[in-house]
Amino acid sequence: MKKTEPFLMQYFKSIITPTNVFKGKNLLTWPKMIFLFIFLIACMMMPTSIQMAKLTTFPFEFLFPRTAELITDDFVEALSSKQVKDGKLMGIDNQYAEEIGGNVIAIDKDNKYEITGEDQTFGIEGYANAVVFKEDYAVIAEDNGFGFQLYYPTNEEKYPFNVESKEDVLQYIGTLWYVQNKAFLLPILLLLLAGLYIAMNVLQFLFMSLVLWLTKKSNITDIRTFKEAANIVLNAAGLPTVLAVIYGFIQFDVATLIMIQGLGTVLMIAFTFFRTGFKEKGFKVDSDKA
Repeated sequence: MKKTEPFLMQYFKSIITPTNVFKGKNLLTWPKMIFLFIFLIACMMMPTSIQMAKLTTFPFEFLFPRTAELITDDFVEALSSKQVKDGKLMGIDNQYAEEIGGNVIAIDKDNKYEITGEDQTFGIEGYANAVVFKEDYAVIAEDNGFGFQLYYPTNEEKYPFNVESKEDVLQYIGTLWYVQNKAFLLPILLLLLAGLYIAMNVLQFLFMSLVLWLTKKSNITDIRTFKEAANIVLNAAGLPTVLAVIYGFIQFDVATLIMIQGLGTVLMIAFTFFRTGFKEKGFKVDSDKA
């Protein structure tokens, strides 16, 4: 008796060519399709997890858009003459502050600006948005109640304080924030990206499966059930997902990964139609007996 191939091996064979994509339309049961759907999401998460773990900074303006707008060229110039050494901001020989419409940016030598709040709700008393550099730490606060006390790094070589422009200030603050909050931020970011991948794949999977299934009404194809249509879409998504994963290890960009997978699936389905017309044409269609 012929030994049945593992269904994963059957699936990998069915994603290689457009013809195999269609020939494999009856290979999988619903539980196996669900397993493979999760498997493809997990593959997409591999380069995502590795690249996210390599991050050393986070876009400051993404978290603090109003506060980021406060930073001026004068503030950058005042800050550029300072340096960080042994976890302290050195060279604070005078007080610098700009107070505009209930907001403040300052280099606080004399501890004039009092801190309020705790944990992730720090703020400067009397001000809605604030960027205040003190000797031992910086306070960043947004009027939505989101605020942090950021301590300067003791490893100046790894986190150099080179401030020559507004972008340098934003990047330095983003680096301090990410390093100090990476432990809780990384799992959240990965969950959000996993949710994004799942949502995009579910929408793509259901839409394409529905479109293929509706072709049965015209009798121009040999697709007769929604399960067959879903199996074809899952087969068509295999190779584009592999390509997206490879790209993700080389150069990481979430939007590009999603585009490669989505567009690649559409193209594979199109090639499958051109190659087979979604007609069995006398070739033997394998079935999964497991």
